[in-house]
Amino acid sequence: MTDYVEEQQNEIEALESIYPDEFQSISEKEFKIAVYPDEQDEENPRGLSLHVKYTPTYPEELPEYEIQTIEGQIPQKYYTKIIEAVQEAAEESIGMAMVFTMVSIMKEELDNIVLDVKRHEEEILNEERRKAEEAEQAKFTGTKVTVESFMDWKRKFDAEMMKKDAVLRAQKEKELKGKLTGRQLFEQDKSLALSDAKYMEDDDVSVDPSQFDKDERAGALDKEDEEGENAVWKQFGKED
Repeated sequence: MTDYVEEQQNEIEALESIYPDEFQSISEKEFKIAVYPDEQDEENPRGLSLHVKYTPTYPEELPEYEIQTIEGQIPQKYYTKIIEAVQEAAEESIGMAMVFTMVSIMKEELDNIVLDVKRHEEEILNEERRKAEEAEQAKFTGTKVTVESFMDWKRKFDAEMMKKDAVLRAQKEKELKGKLTGRQLFEQDKSLALSDAKYMEDDDVSVDPSQFDKDERAGALDKEDEEGENAVWKQFGKED
């Protein structure tokens, strides 16, 4: 006849020896074992607890047990996976002590959670790094020019230049509006013709260009040129 009480007591003693800091006795047939991953995430630590209560015929049947979160947060998809893995391991161990196996499965799944989180964080960092590198590379490669993109740019450029030219012309017309040319000022204000009279000497002669027609002015210039040439030849003859 199997002595279930003795087997249960032997398992408890073994568990207390293996998990001196994690084992917590509640009664002769009930206890808790805290479970942590081998490499704890310092920023987001996680921990579970296996709460076990022996049934009268354990280990010939499964004990009453519950998996509890004692630190951090376990995503539901991981929590469900842990429950299923522990259930499967326990059922495969019916007929022998199984708590150590159940705790080992929990520990392994916690380690996987930490690894998955680190892997996910690395993927995010790599993606951010890749995008940063692509953005930096784009500064040097520029945009590929095609015939279509060039013609589109040229149309926009020509339109912008025409717009700027129109603005400049409008500004120039606005500046010139209301201003008279020198001829117009002279024709409108005859006193301008006498504005320099005050600077003339007593023996200076005032000349009115309007009194000479074009032919007379041309003849006077020709006469001055002829007299100038004769003076040059006379001077040349003296030197000989």
